[in-house]
Amino acid sequence: MAERIFLTVHEVAAATEPQLLDGAFPQYVHWFPESYKGVSTGLHYPPARIAEKVLDAGVKKQVRAAAEQGGRSAFILAAGNTNFVGLNPRKFAADGPLSYTYRLLPLSLTNIYAARVAQELGCADHISTDATACASSMKALMDALALVRVHGYERVAVLAVEDQVNTVMLEFFGETRAVLTAAEMEAEGVRPSAFDPKNRGFFIGQGAAFVLLETERSVRGGAREPLAELKSATVVAERHGNAVGQREDGAGYRDAIAEALRLADAAPGSVDLVKTHGTGTRSNNAAEAAGITAAFGERFRATSYKPRIGHTMGPSGLLELVLALRDARDGVARGIPNRTGGDARFLMEDVPLAARRILALASGMGNVFGAALCDRP
Repeated sequence: MAERIFLTVHEVAAATEPQLLDGAFPQYVHWFPESYKGVSTGLHYPPARIAEKVLDAGVKKQVRAAAEQGGRSAFILAAGNTNFVGLNPRKFAADGPLSYTYRLLPLSLTNIYAARVAQELGCADHISTDATACASSMKALMDALALVRVHGYERVAVLAVEDQVNTVMLEFFGETRAVLTAAEMEAEGVRPSAFDPKNRGFFIGQGAAFVLLETERSVRGGAREPLAELKSATVVAERHGNAVGQREDGAGYRDAIAEALRLADAAPGSVDLVKTHGTGTRSNNAAEAAGITAAFGERFRATSYKPRIGHTMGPSGLLELVLALRDARDGVARGIPNRTGGDARFLMEDVPLAARRILALASGMGNVFGAALCDRP
């Protein structure tokens, strides 16, 4: 019988109020402006400051206490697109918040940062980083399952964080029209949403997520309250000629869902809620809806959190999964903001639903697709 793994200590941070940034592509972003104050070197690079919002003293104390119970403890940093290191973007505005340089690059490398955090948490028997784009945190969950079930670790701490608010990201997503610009919103009368016939796209968002995954023995030893049991997690790829695109038939999503269900020995009909990747772009709307339909048929409920908190890139899969689990604990499934109609299987409004089994999806550039299945107690 597979080792049972529980999600215990958990914390997330996301900005809910978007602010407009002027520049080549004037865009609204969900961000923490204070994370950029005084930024001049890798020592103060924003991801570390965002991570501090989930690695508070209480979280650190709980994780260290768990590690002291005995058994091996691992740490994984889900770094998304690895924007911890010197992209050194063009100045966004003279002396503006995105005008920063890098003078101490080694101190901002993902592996160095991961080691610092792992040592502080006492989870340093295994240290690794992941950069599977926006599926990074799902890949971290997949690796955590392997560390416990194959290699015998008692617990795995996962920190997912990435800096998205820089000129490279803003310009790339502006050029691809994935992110809504202020001009587009005004001219077309659209707002960020997903699976909607009118509204579309997303804003970039800063955010972070932290979870501690523990065996049943470890949970009992520390009397920590599980938020959920992680039944399975996987990342797959699809065969597609465009490395930044998605197949319209949703093959990547379909296969990720099928593998997550297979690993958990779960039937499609047992899933109460699907937490979609839900970027709201036309390509993802089509691909993800097709993949979910292929896996579940006509009977499912689905939501997206990105219209609420922006697209946090690497942390998004885990961050949104924790939000969905917390909402389910409170007896609600969130509607997708700004929906005007379309497929009713994608929720338009909050509905009472104490979902027990939640499937979370994520996708990243590079043809990667992730899925994780969780059961609430």
